[in-house]
Amino acid sequence: MKQIDTLFNRMDAWRHLPNYQLERRADLFFSLYLPEVLEAKLGFPVAQGIVPEFPVRIGTIYPDIPIDKSYKIDYVAMSADADKAILVELKTEGLSRRDNQDKYLLASREAGFPALLGGVLDIFRATNSKRKYFALLEHMESMGLLRIPMEMKEIMSLPSLQGVTEASHSIEITTTATDSVIVYVQPNGTGDDIINFEDFRAVVQKHDDPVSQRFAQSLREWATVKAGESGTSNRSNAAYG
Repeated sequence: MKQIDTLFNRMDAWRHLPNYQLERRADLFFSLYLPEVLEAKLGFPVAQGIVPEFPVRIGTIYPDIPIDKSYKIDYVAMSADADKAILVELKTEGLSRRDNQDKYLLASREAGFPALLGGVLDIFRATNSKRKYFALLEHMESMGLLRIPMEMKEIMSLPSLQGVTEASHSIEITTTATDSVIVYVQPNGTGDDIINFEDFRAVVQKHDDPVSQRFAQSLREWATVKAGESGTSNRSNAAYG
């Protein structure tokens, strides 16, 4: 338990330091409870599988900018019936939402989830990081979103990867998602598309294990004490040592 306390104490404290990005350290903890929290908010069952840092190809959502670079959505989850994609953005500070980000999330929803998956395939064909993107494709296949031909899997097991781009055109997009829902997880606020940290905490604290209970404490602090604000707790200050 001491190590768990130290871990969260440091996040509590270090979030007040310049250049420290709490979102990138805490996102794994949020992911542990995300399907359960989404289900409580949205009112329908949510599958356990999550895609982190989902790449949205810019040329897919903005056809007048035909490039293979991407924006990233923090998490993509799916309804249990696979009919809905849930596009989730995590914000650990209240002022970190950006108009540009809201815009590309709306454009992603308008494009439709099958098109977003097609965009990932376009990025795979263009990127030099094919093995990492193939790991993403395999992860999405495990969630039932697409089907990778055996020929491509065999090529990916070889050093040269010769012919893999051509083989990738045989990947079948199998998602049945006809709708996308945008959700923001953020410290405060209310709305149909907002899960505030107190809402999130209400689900987390139902779990009686030490990690959940300690995470619930930090969620309360992150919601009530702004980064850089004076008067942080003694527990947080102790983490500097």
